[in-house]
Amino acid sequence: MGTRTSGLERYALSVLTVGAAVLLSWPLHPLEDISMPLLVLAVLVSAWYGGAGPAVVSGILAVLAADYFFVEPFYSIDLNLAFVERSLTFALILAVVIWFANVRKRAEAALVRQTERLREQTEVLEAARLELKRADKMKDEFLAVLSHEVRNPLGAIRNGLYLLRDDRAADARHVLEMMERQLRQLIRLMEDLLEVSRITSGKVVLKQESVELEAVVRDAVDMNRASIDSMGHQLVIHLPHVPVVIRGDRVRLAQVLSNLLSNSAKFTPRGGRIAVDACSENGHVVIRVRDNGIGIPPDMVERVFEMFTQADRSASRQHGGLGIGLSLVRGLVEAHGGSVRAMSAGPGSGSEVEVILPAEEAAAVPA
Repeated sequence: MGTRTSGLERYALSVLTVGAAVLLSWPLHPLEDISMPLLVLAVLVSAWYGGAGPAVVSGILAVLAADYFFVEPFYSIDLNLAFVERSLTFALILAVVIWFANVRKRAEAALVRQTERLREQTEVLEAARLELKRADKMKDEFLAVLSHEVRNPLGAIRNGLYLLRDDRAADARHVLEMMERQLRQLIRLMEDLLEVSRITSGKVVLKQESVELEAVVRDAVDMNRASIDSMGHQLVIHLPHVPVVIRGDRVRLAQVLSNLLSNSAKFTPRGGRIAVDACSENGHVVIRVRDNGIGIPPDMVERVFEMFTQADRSASRQHGGLGIGLSLVRGLVEAHGGSVRAMSAGPGSGSEVEVILPAEEAAAVPA
């Protein structure tokens, strides 16, 4: 309905412009040189604003009006040579104006398209700028945490060396154990950073083999047993009764589950509950690690697996860590052809991480 109304308005404009030209020329009709340019102007206006159709209508009306009102004999239409000449003149003017009008419309359409593209590009650039700003902030925070994580073990090792060098240690064995513990922490830190570098550069190498899910879970629990017990957490494990086999790297798969258990142990208040559930669904192994810890804010659920991202930096600083554990989890899971996602109802509601990996037939496990 709107398009039809717009078309009627354009044709009405052509009639009105010719009518206005006739009215303006009427007092001057003895001066043919004055009236004819006004009618030509009416055709120009109709063509420019109305387009080809209204321009043709105004051209026909202008020819008829000129012959009827301003050419002798008045108030009649004489189809003679002069009429044909006037008609051809208006037709030529009409063709030129219509061509210019079409050129203008194409230029306007191109300008609109270019403006839209510029707007879209501006939005993309603004989004990229904000993302770079966020990444830069995350990088600065990561470097601050990294310096903290490196300085503390180095400080402890330096103090231990000072005590041993000056024979001021009451229990040299205890000091050596402390230094060895701090050194292991530094080595683990460097290994995590190197692993992240290998994953991001696509250079991670997996030792593919058939691995029982139970063995992977056992390895991961053994790596985190001390931290879980020290916090007084209750660990509940539910595995399928039938052996489930995964095709992958046993060490890296255990590292995936170990990182998830380590996160749950860190960010769950003392005496909390951690559950590991696994099942086989449609040719895949689904592993879920749930806890009743501090939870994840809604705006962070989709970002916890990004590099340098930590949902609660105050908690991370308290418990240690660089915030790259979940990034390692995603990289290793995807390297195995799987997927991972996090879920949480919000702060204080605990969290759940679901890992999906391709499964193999149990018969593929070597005896």
